Amino acid sequence: MKNILLVEPDFPYSNRSKNRANEIHKNFAPIGLLKLGAYHKFLGNNVSLVRGKIDKTKFKYIPDEILVTSLFTYWSDHVWQTIEHYRNLFPNSTINLGGIYATLHQNTPEFLKNIKKYNVKPYSGIHENAEKFIPDYSLLHEKIDHHITHAMRGCIRKCAFCGTWKLEPELKYKKTLELLEELKKAGKNKVIFFDNNFFANPHIKDILRSLAELKINNRSVIFESQSGYDGRLLDNDPDLAILLKKARFSNIRIAWDNGIEDHESIKRQISYLIKAGYSSKEIYVFMIYNFNIPYEIMIKKIEYCKKWKVQIADCRYRPLSTTFDNYKSYASKEGQTKKDYYIHEITGWSDKKIRMFRRLVRQHNMEIRYANGKKYNKDMEKWSAIHNTYKFFNLGTPPMFKDIKKNLYLQETIILLNRLKGYMLKNKIIPPNLIGLNSSNLNKRIIRLAKLYNLKIRVNNQNIKNSKLKC
Repeated sequence: MKNILLVEPDFPYSNRSKNRANEIHKNFAPIGLLKLGAYHKFLGNNVSLVRGKIDKTKFKYIPDEILVTSLFTYWSDHVWQTIEHYRNLFPNSTINLGGIYATLHQNTPEFLKNIKKYNVKPYSGIHENAEKFIPDYSLLHEKIDHHITHAMRGCIRKCAFCGTWKLEPELKYKKTLELLEELKKAGKNKVIFFDNNFFANPHIKDILRSLAELKINNRSVIFESQSGYDGRLLDNDPDLAILLKKARFSNIRIAWDNGIEDHESIKRQISYLIKAGYSSKEIYVFMIYNFNIPYEIMIKKIEYCKKWKVQIADCRYRPLSTTFDNYKSYASKEGQTKKDYYIHEITGWSDKKIRMFRRLVRQHNMEIRYANGKKYNKDMEKWSAIHNTYKFFNLGTPPMFKDIKKNLYLQETIILLNRLKGYMLKNKIIPPNLIGLNSSNLNKRIIRLAKLYNLKIRVNNQNIKNSKLKC
């Protein structure tokens, strides 16, 4: 029997993703490590999982093997810093490194240098033995209410910006019965597929029909595909949209990877989804920017999405060879340069254009979600920020912004919630569930939380006097 330590480096996920109320964010469970954990438990080994660099005093035993995962190539510094930490803590333990970065960079000089420096064994590709197991969610400290799976591995495309065909060169498919048995065994009523091309599975129609009928714990199951759907396959077979809807798939995303010439096809794909029962504003169009399509053409793509009243999921391109990314959402007036992060200058992209594109997408999405046909304004942005705070504490939808502006008591409550949220994000505290509290009880709860964390909260709004909520 061995002692196995699974390690996920403290990757810089955005706070809103990392600290979602009372549960781990759906896109960032270390699924590979959880499968390895299940595999090693099957072998009879002791298994534990940690995130980041943990002090030696927190461990009950010295691990025989340390399995470290890697994710995006541009987060490689976090991987090596974590490995250095555990190599110093446990000089005699075997350290294995796998994952995306380890697979794509296994032969690069920097990778080989660090492998030798820290005495690490690299692992490339998918661990075939662990792949057969359901992830062991009990290893997580956070609550997770969904099951993550693949209906297939690999992709039929070879897009220049994507590494899937290198990471998973062999196409492998699950048949309907195999998938259903897995989902029943996992026993969760939310399922997220991590397939990179969900529609490419040759059994997809039979799978979708069966998922529509699936019940777990006597309840229907809600599904989602993390990646955008291959709209070319949807365009060839519009019935897929109907089957998606019947199977209760949510957060629908289709990919518009190519140029403006594809707009008729994208329009048809959206129309199929709307006819199937999805509203336009719950449909997202994936767009990769800072790549081969110039900024000016990307703006035209936004204009089409505005006509279609669909939202945009924007994705900033970084080459698979990139090992750093120091992009800051809120940079100084001087901005940043290609020394800070990758800028695809060959097609005219610049720091200014990247920030402008992100801003226009954000404004566009707020118009689609909240404006009911009105043009973007700053009040809309402020209300969106308030909405995110309410969502953070599971408070539902906030009052309309015009009502907030009239209510000083409500304004003060929001200020206090924002201060408390900022403190919790900074200190990685899982937020409390404040659902169902009325205004009076909500404010009392905020005060108690502030005192619990020794947090001095004061309201700076000079128009609010004699506040009963200051602490």
